[in-house]
Amino acid sequence: MLMTKYYRWPDRQLVEPLMHLPGIHWPLEANTIRKNSLANTFGMVRSGGQRAHQGWDLRAYPGTRCFAIADGEIVFVGWRGDYGRIISLQFRHGGRTLFATYAHLSLPLVTTGERVTAGHWIALTGNTGNAESMTGEDHHLHFEVRTIVHPGQGVAGRIDPREIYGVVPLGASYYDTRPAMAQQMGSKAPGLKINGMNVL
Repeated sequence: MLMTKYYRWPDRQLVEPLMHLPGIHWPLEANTIRKNSLANTFGMVRSGGQRAHQGWDLRAYPGTRCFAIADGEIVFVGWRGDYGRIISLQFRHGGRTLFATYAHLSLPLVTTGERVTAGHWIALTGNTGNAESMTGEDHHLHFEVRTIVHPGQGVAGRIDPREIYGVVPLGASYYDTRPAMAQQMGSKAPGLKINGMNVL
């Protein structure tokens, strides 16, 4: 069984036992809430508690690799309004079916119907949708955990990703140190695959 360890920035001190998450991977290699702001976490955290934010905004410059957080099936790859280009991954956790959704992507590396394993390289981050005008430290991956594939506005049909991870990466970066051999690009990804470059 592959053992995963997680480290916290800046001291890279091992975070345990909270971060031992069998079968669960982080969406990025380095995970921290954009600008370390509560407004970029989940819930009624915007406009003085008057407006919802549906997931986590994780700091990520365009072209950052995204990973499947669990074994599952890609159920949607496409464009969804303000979310821009998204991928939705259906997976099982805690006895229920959930959907990990990655938004503002530049390049999906998987296709609808493809089965992936935790740590599978599935996309590159971008600035599509309402993130188009963002620059510098505002670049991010918008990440949600949903109970249905395409929920509406507000937080209905979603859960706080903290329910999966047991922590919010606020004020610290959490690193997945899973061996590179476990991080593989989508098998049906378009384009040339070069060992050591875009295929690990």
